[in-house]
Amino acid sequence: MKKSILIVGHQKAEVKVIQNGFENSGFRTHIAYDSEEAFKQLQSISPDAIIIELEMPRISGIDFCRELRITYKDWTPLIVISSKNEELDQVLSFELGADDYMSKPIRIKELIARVKSVIRRGRMCCVNEKERRIENRSEQIVNGDLVLDPEHFVVYLSGRAIDLTRKEYELIYYLFMNQGKALSRTELLHSLSGEDADMDERIIDVFISRIRQKIEPHPRNPTYVKTVRNIGYMMKEIEIIDQLNKPII
Repeated sequence: MKKSILIVGHQKAEVKVIQNGFENSGFRTHIAYDSEEAFKQLQSISPDAIIIELEMPRISGIDFCRELRITYKDWTPLIVISSKNEELDQVLSFELGADDYMSKPIRIKELIARVKSVIRRGRMCCVNEKERRIENRSEQIVNGDLVLDPEHFVVYLSGRAIDLTRKEYELIYYLFMNQGKALSRTELLHSLSGEDADMDERIIDVFISRIRQKIEPHPRNPTYVKTVRNIGYMMKEIEIIDQLNKPII
């Protein structure tokens, strides 16, 4: 079955080039020339990924991402493209749940590769590492009040499922798999996405901050994800008796 993609942009000539590139690569495409139209289409279609231009009229790409993730609770893989190459825009995009960010001029083959990557990571996140470390796919991994369910790509805190973006999940998964080990920002970045060579490793600090806000009792004095000076981060192993038998609600 063909993968489908929703392309959202107001520059019709550019959208057409992107559309042709994806259709020539075997994708089925949907087009929206503004964010309102995109939201209307999403009521009737379920694309495998969304590409949206940052500089959209009325509802910007940033606002679209915020609305999609927070209001609609829609976690379809999303890539933001922009004519600007500013760190603030990139950070804001990731903070609001974008899976990737690409600056213009767009290189079509690279964009297609990135889309394939976010779709693949969304459906088979960390599968090789998971198969290596977990014999039973239904096995849950416990650390203190945190429970990782690799089969369903869910993290629970005290029995409550946590809302995580795809990259946040990938990062917390890698930390779980390497409990007690200090991991550099470079290593953590590579664990997220092999194609993102141009991404500043400091974006890891943004992800860690967001994860701490979601899982830590006291984010400024974290229990689980510790900062390792001059290296990066580490997930501390929390020992609690009988935690393995704690039910998930």
